[in-house]
Amino acid sequence: MSLKKTGNITNTLLFRLTVLYAGIFTLSTLLILILFYFKLHTVTMKDLDEEFLGEVDRYSTIMSEKGREGVKNEIAGQAEREDPEEEFSRLLTFQGEVLISTDISSWGAVEKSESLETLRSGDAPYVFQSRDAPDTDYRARVITAPIGPDVVVQIGETLEEAEDYLQVFLNWFLFLFFIMIVLSSLTGWFMARRALLDMEDVTETALEISKGDYDRRVQVKDRFNEIKRLGSTFNTMLDRIQSLLKSTREVNANIAHDLRSPLTRIRGIAEMSLMYDKSVEEYKGVAASTIEECDRLIEIVNTMLEITEAESGVSEPRIEVLDVTPLIREACDLFQPIASEKKIEIVESLPAELTFHGDRKKLQRIISNLLDNAIKYTPEGGAVSITAGTESNRINIAFEDTGIGIPDSDLPHIFERFYQGDKSRSLGGVGLGLSLVKAFTEAMKGTVSVFSTVHKGSRFVVTFPQ
Repeated sequence: MSLKKTGNITNTLLFRLTVLYAGIFTLSTLLILILFYFKLHTVTMKDLDEEFLGEVDRYSTIMSEKGREGVKNEIAGQAEREDPEEEFSRLLTFQGEVLISTDISSWGAVEKSESLETLRSGDAPYVFQSRDAPDTDYRARVITAPIGPDVVVQIGETLEEAEDYLQVFLNWFLFLFFIMIVLSSLTGWFMARRALLDMEDVTETALEISKGDYDRRVQVKDRFNEIKRLGSTFNTMLDRIQSLLKSTREVNANIAHDLRSPLTRIRGIAEMSLMYDKSVEEYKGVAASTIEECDRLIEIVNTMLEITEAESGVSEPRIEVLDVTPLIREACDLFQPIASEKKIEIVESLPAELTFHGDRKKLQRIISNLLDNAIKYTPEGGAVSITAGTESNRINIAFEDTGIGIPDSDLPHIFERFYQGDKSRSLGGVGLGLSLVKAFTEAMKGTVSVFSTVHKGSRFVVTFPQ
């Protein structure tokens, strides 16, 4: 395998997760085995020390029952039964005089003075020592303990049996450790692979989308909450992107259509002004018409930008504590001259105070657009009513008119950009007012709904969380 391929494998998330899982599992197993081995070693050594103390108690009993001679006879009999290279026993006085001993020639010099000094000082009831066993690779254990007045017994024994026992366990531990490395690697690979399967689905979906399949979605599987959340979020993002793409195509088509007319008029005005000689007043009229058409274009472009910024989240609302009631009354005062000219009555049903957390300018635009629409599509002698209040921790602002109404076929489309419905019922405008209302309302986490009956009127309701 080439170094490049090896590098590619080691840089994969699957490989790194496998190594991570295997490393954690292996280190945990190693720690457990080490702790278990040292616990086993401690227990084994403790049992051996208790056996030594049992021997000391046995000699103490013999000492109390038969005296020194009885102990000497016991040690002499033990010398015949025991292997001098594995065990030894001897009886000493506190001054270090050897009263009797088994064969310790193979043990070399066995320390006694320091142990006897410790016993004479009373610092300990007995003394344990560890040393190398004679002519072997094993360790040995020696105990020195008093068994009577001015009499001390010293017992030594190699740890061959205990160390062989511990070595068996150590070999098994090493074997198990090797097995655990293999198992943890396989388990780590399986777990990492299983965790990344759904991520591969997301990757494949992204690749298909990059090739133009915008309807493709991630199949969300109920396996891991994190992957499930990733898939759901990814699908939501795709829905949003597809919606924006659709909106962009519609906007491009609508702009091409709706900007063509004012641009054509501006060009026509310019051509007419060049074809004939005109007076200064006539040229001023041409300039005024051109300015009017340019202002209309600027208004369309600015409104489109505002809608796009609100829908994409680029223009975040400037949230502040507002009192909705005076904002509605200011709008009513502003449109009162227009309503009076058409003999339309504006009826307000508002609370003394209605607190709302929102963007002042956006809320003013929403109120103005809906009030303007209500007055525009209400015939002379009609009425427009505005009500506001709270319900279930939500604020409702309703605009109701006695106007011409909206056909059922137009209701699903009235919030689309540049949609104007039946031309015979259209009263001017470019069809962006309600789109702006919807975009600003949703930017402040609200909703807008409409209920309408042809020839009877319409009712727009804007709802915000309080």
